[in-house]
Amino acid sequence: MRRSSASASSFRLDPLRFRTSWARWSKKLSLAFESLGRDDYTRVGEQLAEFRRILGAVLIQDMRSRYGYSHIGYLIAIAWPLSHIGIVMLANGIRMSIAPIGDSPATFVGTGVVPYILCLYPARLLAMAIPQNRQLLNIPVIQPLHLIFSRCILETLNALIVLALFVFIVSLFDIDILPVDTAEAAKAIGAAVFLGIGLGFFNVVMCALVGNFFLLFFILVMVGLYMISGVFLPPTAMPAGVREYMAYNPLLHLVEWLRSAYYTSYDIELINKSMVLWVGGISLTLGLIGERFLRGKFFS
Repeated sequence: MRRSSASASSFRLDPLRFRTSWARWSKKLSLAFESLGRDDYTRVGEQLAEFRRILGAVLIQDMRSRYGYSHIGYLIAIAWPLSHIGIVMLANGIRMSIAPIGDSPATFVGTGVVPYILCLYPARLLAMAIPQNRQLLNIPVIQPLHLIFSRCILETLNALIVLALFVFIVSLFDIDILPVDTAEAAKAIGAAVFLGIGLGFFNVVMCALVGNFFLLFFILVMVGLYMISGVFLPPTAMPAGVREYMAYNPLLHLVEWLRSAYYTSYDIELINKSMVLWVGGISLTLGLIGERFLRGKFFS
């Protein structure tokens, strides 16, 4: 009996020893997890820093290859979309003496052309990001995604500069181009640029699959959508049967979205804002997935 009681007492749990041991192991586990988390954060931070450095270098090289080493080349690139807007506004200003909506024909046409330009130019120029910089892919650290993202940043900045210069130049002619609802106008402009970038990512993949002929097809489609987007005539002036088909045009909703910030008589419920965002988001997603699985085609 004494032997059994002695052996049972030897296996009795000591609370003080258990707490000390548990505290020691808990500290070791917390230090181990903290070390793993710190290593992961450090690794991710280093990868992001490397991606940013490569992106900056590719962006500078892209600007030099497109515009040269002088500022004149960049000014010419900015002048193209500006002249596009100016020619359309001038031609319709001569033809149109009374605006269908509002008091200013220039404001009516300008609010229709600007979303189209801010969408078309990023989408078209993003598609040429890899063909124009294919020699950079010979450097092992540079991937096609670097070329696409650098062009995306450049075209976004160009769109904002074009918009600012357009507002400034139009204001010099005593045309009231400022919107009634500035926040809604900013959302519409952002949606136009987003749609252009999303379509641009999609065009990059399609040009790699089909060839540069797809870019010509895309431009023709955009011109067709532009003609039925309500730039020159509001959708309310169209027959009901035509309006049903126009409702599938994302450019129409962009134009109406921007004009709703200028004219209080616009019915916002008829504007399908989610369609614009969905088209841009799906195009962007397909472009990113295509870049991942078709990366080898960009090197050939």
